[in-house]
Amino acid sequence: MISKEFHASRRALYASVLNENSVGFVFSGTEKEWKGDEMYPFTPYANFYYLTGFSYPDAVLMVVKRNGVIRETLFIDHPDEKAARWTGVSYTKESVKEETGIEQVEYLERFEKSIPLFGEPGLIHQVYIDIPGWERPFVKNEARSFACRIHNFDPTLPVYNTFQDLARFRQVKTKEEIALHRKACEITEIGVKNMLSHLKPDMYEYESEAYFDFSLKSHNAAHAFPTIAASGPNACCMHYSDNDRLMKDGDMILYDLGAKWGGYDADVSRTYPINGHFTEEQKTLYNIVLKGLDAAIAATKPGQPKNELQELSKQVMAEELIRIGMIEKPEEIIRYYFHGSGHYIGLYTHDVGDDNALLEEDMVFTLEPGLYFDELGIGIRIEDTLVVTKDGCEVLSGGIPKTVEEIEAFMQKS
Repeated sequence: MISKEFHASRRALYASVLNENSVGFVFSGTEKEWKGDEMYPFTPYANFYYLTGFSYPDAVLMVVKRNGVIRETLFIDHPDEKAARWTGVSYTKESVKEETGIEQVEYLERFEKSIPLFGEPGLIHQVYIDIPGWERPFVKNEARSFACRIHNFDPTLPVYNTFQDLARFRQVKTKEEIALHRKACEITEIGVKNMLSHLKPDMYEYESEAYFDFSLKSHNAAHAFPTIAASGPNACCMHYSDNDRLMKDGDMILYDLGAKWGGYDADVSRTYPINGHFTEEQKTLYNIVLKGLDAAIAATKPGQPKNELQELSKQVMAEELIRIGMIEKPEEIIRYYFHGSGHYIGLYTHDVGDDNALLEEDMVFTLEPGLYFDELGIGIRIEDTLVVTKDGCEVLSGGIPKTVEEIEAFMQKS
């Protein structure tokens, strides 16, 4: 998937944040119980995976920087025979060293003994701990608990959270990461086309969704997030998830979905007529949203303030709604458009990054204007995943039918 050289380069960036005579810690996270003897599927904390490539729970990366020398140590749990027998999880220090390229790998029981702060007081002048920035202040997790231990050990020792530093690094992708996003979008395209080929009235929403699920599974890809398949009035609910309505002739269906490949996500929204033909009203409203999206895509290039792209889509759609008489003033668009237009995407679908930043080459994000007409039972959202190029952008999800003509031609052919 992604090379250990990539992760080594990320650790070098992380080390550049650390001052001399300091130590940094990043935790992978722990498994959480679901029910009975079952556990929730484990996903490592994204910043930990970004630095190590190691995807198992109960692991810690420690980076010590002293006298110009950087020492990296990965502390891991070691699965017992029962774990190997029942879940197939089995690794050793040697295999993890080979897999990650981290020279020093130790089992967790040596963790505290290896921390220079505890063993030799006075050598370490600052501690860095990565604490997720979106969690509420009093949510208990490994990183926050460890920060409390450090403070209790020496209240005078500065403790710095590296979350925002790593968010800044993750905001701009490498070519390896972009290749994974591109593959995720290609698989998403296959899934959407499979779904669209079978879409017809008198299906349930979940029946059409199943064609997307099959395409992902048959390509050994995962879901980036739970699929939204919202037909008729359900499309006016932003995060509708039941997907159990019987679709009727004349309805439209809004899909919000994406594949995950190598840890990196695609995020695409499309709105399609279930019978393969737009009514004149549907076509008019659909083209307004598409015009808003196209305007933002055309403005996407290095140096463009990211947060202005939403306002551009909003302005274009407001002008069109005024033209057809649905609103009288631009600010009235809030009746039909009430969410943000786009977000960074990466290891998370809604990934970390500064929305007020100027766009840079190799940033990957989505644009997703939408209009929602409760009184008509019509919700329309069109979303693409893009990468910023040297002088513009590439729409990674551009192969998925999007114009009225493309959609109707594809569905008629199917």
